[in-house]
Amino acid sequence: MMRKKPNPLETRVYKYKNKNRNFFCPLCRTERNVTVNPRLTKKNIVQISLTTVMLGSLLFPVFGPESFFVFFLIWGFFELAIRSDYKKQISCPHCGFDATLYKRDVKVARQKVTDFWAQKNQANPSISEIPASRS
Repeated sequence: MMRKKPNPLETRVYKYKNKNRNFFCPLCRTERNVTVNPRLTKKNIVQISLTTVMLGSLLFPVFGPESFFVFFLIWGFFELAIRSDYKKQISCPHCGFDATLYKRDVKVARQKVTDFWAQKNQANPSISEIPASRS
């Protein structure tokens, strides 16, 4: 019985732990996994609350009850960190396709893919670009 060899751009040889989404890249058909949820989870809300209580109690002697308004700064920081981590994971490392950018502006996403391939070809020139004569 012959086993089918996996195509490296279509299947992964390793599994992601705690993956949030499993999908295929629409451009290169590579199986992709994202481990970060772009929304705040219950765990993040508990972390925000504990950080607020800690920083609020440290700042209470200086600012009084207004020190607990640091909650909104911490909330914004958590949102920024989680969404930037999601944005970093969603773009394809094989072809440069970014689904979040494609949703906003197709032309910019197409340009980013073109730039990705130009940079990749510049770093590793193909055999056809190498001069034929060797002296």
